[in-house]
Amino acid sequence: MAIPEAASLLAGFVLAHAAWSVSDLPEGDLLVPVAIVETGAERKLVRFEAETQEQAIAEGKAFVAKQQATASAWALAREGQMNTSAGKVDVLVVDAWAKGMGEPITYIQPFQPFAVGSFKLLGPAVPVVSGSMLSPEESEPYLTILYHGVSTHGKAAGLWASWQ
Repeated sequence: MAIPEAASLLAGFVLAHAAWSVSDLPEGDLLVPVAIVETGAERKLVRFEAETQEQAIAEGKAFVAKQQATASAWALAREGQMNTSAGKVDVLVVDAWAKGMGEPITYIQPFQPFAVGSFKLLGPAVPVVSGSMLSPEESEPYLTILYHGVSTHGKAAGLWASWQ
């Protein structure tokens, strides 16, 4: 599969925005799910607030699904948890899509919340293609594009290295 450059660049920008947003959240607060939709050269940011995180995520997913008819690309970020051999870990999850893609690509970025001492990104993001996590070797070209997208975020780009 060709690497979806437009989607991965936008995913990087949205991942950077999400990381910047959660980098100083107090305990118990979660990222408000956020989407950025590109239509031509125009970018629109939309947040999804609801009674529960599940509702907000569902609203975000429904919103971006509707955008595929007219958008050139979109990315949706949300916060969640993932089971690992060491137990549950907090993650930022970014789904991204661009014209020409059959289905979105997902990037999962593990992190340590600010509330436990300091915000840290735990290793590189993991691309998920067609429902399968890619190996570190397979991930490399995807991450090159993703991190280029991160570098375009005015606030987070300069902090990214300190979060590693």
